Amino acid sequence: RLSCAVSRIQVRDGFLVLMAALWCADESGVLPIFLLAAAVHECGHLFVIRLSGGTVHALCLTACGAVLRCSLPPSPFSRAAICLAGPAASFALTALANPLGAYRLAGASALLGLFNLLPVPPLDGGMALVYLSDGGFPRVRGVLAALSGATLLLCGLLCLRNDGGCWVLLTGTAICISALRMKKCSEICVF
Repeated sequence: RLSCAVSRIQVRDGFLVLMAALWCADESGVLPIFLLAAAVHECGHLFVIRLSGGTVHALCLTACGAVLRCSLPPSPFSRAAICLAGPAASFALTALANPLGAYRLAGASALLGLFNLLPVPPLDGGMALVYLSDGGFPRVRGVLAALSGATLLLCGLLCLRNDGGCWVLLTGTAICISALRMKKCSEICVF
């Protein structure tokens, strides 16, 4: 029997502050759309965790995204599949929403899926690389992560310079900080 029940949901103060700030800044009403896309993304992870025999202990909502605390199966391929299930669910939602005319939902879901494929731990793409390489090639993974983080920060600075807002810069900073503070490879972070 597949059950996607999470035994404990934790909401950190930073998440609440971020949601309040985004709610106030959201003049076009895209926040609920992104939250729906994020929920579908997380359900993709939950489904494959349960399908592969893992157990979910907690879902923690932080200012940097959602963190699933779980016991993962020992196979590196199963772990990589769990990491990639979130972006796969995002792309599936994009494929369903687009023909129905829900273009903002399709765009939000595609953006979320693509962003999470960046090769920066703790994002899904970075964690999938860790599992598929079985912890090997740390220099290559480090260079990919550094290039991705630097690209996010540079794009954020360009957006800020051109009055595009500071969200990409803040996101890039949050991802770089989260990657530096990551304690365990058994955590799957998504945004």
